[in-house]
Amino acid sequence: MNIGLVGYGKMGSEIFSLLFDTVKDADITVISQHDTEKSREGIEKLLARQLKRKRISQEVYDAKCKSFRFTDDYNALSGCDIVIESAYEDMNVKKDIFLKLDKIVPAEALLLTNTSSLDIAEVFSGNSHPERCLGMHFFYPVKLSGFVELNYLPENTPEVLDKAEALITASGKRALRFAGEYHIYLNQILALCISHSIRTAGEAGATAEEFDSAVKEYFPFAGPFAVLDTVSLGLMAKNPEGFRISRNASLLRCGYDIMNGWIEKGYPAGSGELLDYMKEVQTSSGCDTSGFAGGVIALILNAAVFAANESGCEKEALLDAAADVLGLAEKLPEYYSAMGYETVKKELDRLYAETGFEVYIAAEKADFDKIYV
Repeated sequence: MNIGLVGYGKMGSEIFSLLFDTVKDADITVISQHDTEKSREGIEKLLARQLKRKRISQEVYDAKCKSFRFTDDYNALSGCDIVIESAYEDMNVKKDIFLKLDKIVPAEALLLTNTSSLDIAEVFSGNSHPERCLGMHFFYPVKLSGFVELNYLPENTPEVLDKAEALITASGKRALRFAGEYHIYLNQILALCISHSIRTAGEAGATAEEFDSAVKEYFPFAGPFAVLDTVSLGLMAKNPEGFRISRNASLLRCGYDIMNGWIEKGYPAGSGELLDYMKEVQTSSGCDTSGFAGGVIALILNAAVFAANESGCEKEALLDAAADVLGLAEKLPEYYSAMGYETVKKELDRLYAETGFEVYIAAEKADFDKIYV
């Protein structure tokens, strides 16, 4: 399989590493505008170390060294079966890339965008073969996440979707198919979780550290503020208009406004900088944090019920993926079993009374039971 990859930044390099290590007989051409020789040498040195330590044979080493290349020439993608774009998250940048690719790659080659927030139909506008264009969204860190989203368009054929899903399966991941307003859904539920957390902490006068500590039982690896720190305030504070589920809009807008207010006040926008800064500027309030965990879990359970009923994605895969992306300690049905519908609804009713946000309107008990019981 001849695979093209456009972009070799933080995400692009991880996507390359996944495909290079897992997809049998893959031949990968990477389009990069910077340090192509240095990138190639880095991969060859890694392979040489594996050979020296006898983790791979000489035959595998020779084959692997011939199976990839870095270039700034888009014409090198002319023989690709699939091209994945992982460039800067900018609509004009991505549109220009795909208009260029449309003239170079064969008509039957798939064109895939890894966008995490942009309108996918708009990304591909102007392409002469819209049936082969769709989203393939990997999560960071790529090798640790078990899922990849296929964000498909009405023009896509079953054959196109099956071909894209086959690549995901070959890489050892599970594919989740989403359409329409549910495009990039797992990022949407992550954004909801973070927006809820920063609003709740702010209203209570709690620090980021206090909030994450209060929900640690449910988020043992990284609380919502720690996830925000990893993803970066700058990325999470981008306009949420790409997330189009109207029920979620008010909470996402609230989070967007808070985060942009922080940036205006000088909070660092880069990855791995926010928590340390917050420790310096926030003062422990000693507020009551006992209700934080119940509120955020109720939000997640409710959002997942609507998604499972409306998105068309296979239910079990969706619930597993939501728990995986959010870094939860248990699967969602276990939280519902422990809390019960009345407790979940009580939490949601309280949050709706505080905010008036539609996202906190509870689904019916029958819907919860259908999904979780």
